[in-house]
Amino acid sequence: MRVYQTNEIKNIALLGNDGSGKTTLTESLLYEAGVISRRGRITQKNTVSDYFPVEQEYGYSVFSTVYNVEWNNKKLNMIDCPGSDDFVGAALTALEVTDTCVILLNGQYGPEVGTQNHFRYTEKLKKPVIFLVNQLDGEKCDYHGTLEKLKDIYGPKVIPIQLSMKVLTSMPSSTFC
Repeated sequence: MRVYQTNEIKNIALLGNDGSGKTTLTESLLYEAGVISRRGRITQKNTVSDYFPVEQEYGYSVFSTVYNVEWNNKKLNMIDCPGSDDFVGAALTALEVTDTCVILLNGQYGPEVGTQNHFRYTEKLKKPVIFLVNQLDGEKCDYHGTLEKLKDIYGPKVIPIQLSMKVLTSMPSSTFC
């Protein structure tokens, strides 16, 4: 394994409510980085991060799982944290060692109570946050509504930096003037 300099290592916590897609994102990141040859599925109980029998039985994360990928000559240490408030201790522990937090939101539901709780923890520890609106292909997804709710709750610091093609093609052309 390559030896990395400190400035080449980033520790990132994945936070969000149950069902926001943290473990599925984990599988995709590992696959795209070439660490695994196929994506696992929660329903098939074969994901990299939910490997304890209790997690496979319940179908959600109980423990934080650390994994890493190399991307653009950087080592990204990712921590897939449980979304349930019952296991918030694992998320808080992860926040102590992370540089950045990604809070995932299910695009069908927008900000939920867990979103606000996770954000409070990141504020307390002065950690930068990236909101990731996930599951844009959901039948009831409302990206624009979710974005507006985020702006209402967290203010003008919420700025979209990347939009999926699905969102872009659904926007009126006057948006891009």
